[in-house]
Amino acid sequence: MSITNKQPMPDKLSWVKFSSISWTHDGKGFFYGRYPAPRGGEVDAGTETNINLNHQIYYHVLGSDQSEDILCWKDPEHPKYSFGASVTEDGKYIILGIYEGCDPVNKLYYCEISSLPQGIEGFRGTQDLLPFVKLIDNFDAQYQVVANDGDEFTFLTNKSAPKNKLVRVNIKNPELWTDVLSEHEKDVLESADAVNNNQLLVNYMSDVKHILQIRDLRTGNFIHQLPLEIGSVSEISCRREDKEVFIGFTSFLSPGIIFRCNLASTIPEMKMFREISVPGFDRTSFQVKQVFVPSKDGTKIPMFIMSKKDIDLNGSHPTLLYGYGGFNISITPSFSVGRVVLCKNMGFVVCVANIRGGGEYGEEWHKAGALAMKQNCFDDFAACAEFLISNGYTSSRRLCIEGGSNGGLLVAASINQRPDLFGCALAHVGVMDMLRFHKFTIGMFR
Repeated sequence: MSITNKQPMPDKLSWVKFSSISWTHDGKGFFYGRYPAPRGGEVDAGTETNINLNHQIYYHVLGSDQSEDILCWKDPEHPKYSFGASVTEDGKYIILGIYEGCDPVNKLYYCEISSLPQGIEGFRGTQDLLPFVKLIDNFDAQYQVVANDGDEFTFLTNKSAPKNKLVRVNIKNPELWTDVLSEHEKDVLESADAVNNNQLLVNYMSDVKHILQIRDLRTGNFIHQLPLEIGSVSEISCRREDKEVFIGFTSFLSPGIIFRCNLASTIPEMKMFREISVPGFDRTSFQVKQVFVPSKDGTKIPMFIMSKKDIDLNGSHPTLLYGYGGFNISITPSFSVGRVVLCKNMGFVVCVANIRGGGEYGEEWHKAGALAMKQNCFDDFAACAEFLISNGYTSSRRLCIEGGSNGGLLVAASINQRPDLFGCALAHVGVMDMLRFHKFTIGMFR
C-alpha cells in the first residue's frame, strides 16, 4: 500500500513463508524469504503438504514483477535450512540469519552493502549470490543484532548463558568478544533495543511477567526501571535516534494499551497513548492470581488463575486449563474475550499453566520439557490439574483441558495417561501422528 494515497500497489509476492521483510535505506525495495513454487503445476498456496525445502532470500524492487526479483542467498547443499535477512539501522550491513529448526540457535553472516561495486542491482540476471562473510558458522547458540556502531556490534545471545546476555564484538576482528550485560540469575532477557542514542531498553521476563529497564548501551549499567503493571509487553517500537518509544502492553484484564514514553525525561513516565475498550467489560469484577505448583519431581510450575471475584472454593466451578510447553515459547498473560465470557457468563475459572518446554525460565526450562524429557510436560500439566481439584476450584468431571499444535499433543497425551483427571479435552491442530509427522510441511523441525 502506498503511504501517499493509501491505495494498494500492484506488487504481489507468492510462496512467501516464514519471512519478515527488511527495507534498504533508499526505500527502493526489501529483502524477504520464500520457497520455490511446487513442481507439477500451481496449487492453491497454503494447501500443499510436501516438506518445505530450499528456502531462499530475495530482494524485491517496488513496482517490479516477482519474476525479476534478485536472488541473494540459497544453500542447496542444506535444503532444510531457513534464512532471514535484515538491514542494520545505519543501512550499512545486511545480516543473514541461518536456521536449521526451531531451537534457539543460528549461524550469522554479514554483507557490507557499500562494498558492492554496483549495489544489489549488480546481481540482477547473474548466478552470483551476495558475498556474505561468515561471522558465526555453527549452531552452538543464538545471536540477534541489537545495535551497531560501524563495525562494532552488540548482540543478544544465549552462548554460555541460557537466560541470555548482551555481548559486543568488532565483526572485522571477531576473535575478541566482551560481555556488556551478564546473564541474570533468574530472569530471562527477552529483548534489547537501542534507543535515545546511547541507551538500551531491555525487556526481562520475571516469573512469566515482563519488566522494562533503561540501561547504558556502552556499559550495560542500570539507569531506570519503567513502571509497568503485571502483564506482557506485546510490542516495542523505537529507533536508536529517537527519544520516544512506544510500548504495547496486554494482560488477562487489559485488552491492550499502547504507552508512549519520553526517555529524555529525568524520570521517564509511561503515558497512555491508546487503549482498547471492550463494551461491557469491567476489569474490577475479576481477579487474577499466580500460584506455583510442585510437579512430580518437585519443580515449581507457575500457573495463572482467572475468575470472577470472591468465588467459593467448593469444587463446583467449570474450569478451563490451558497449556503449551514447547519450542522455547513463553505463554505470557494476554487478553481473551472468549475467556472473559466464560468467566463472566458461565462461571468458569480459566487457568494457564506455564509448564516446562516453554521459554519462561530460559533454555534450561525449554530443554527440561523436550525430547527425552518430554514426560515432564505431561507431569507438570497433571500436577496443575490436581492442584485445581485439591484446592477446591473444580472437580475432575468439570475440568476441561485445552491446547493447540504442540499443546494439542499435550492434551492428547494427558487424556491417554490420566483419563481419570479430566472431563473434557480440546486438542486443536495437535501433532498426533508421532510416527509420520516429520514427513509433512515443517514437521521435520519438531
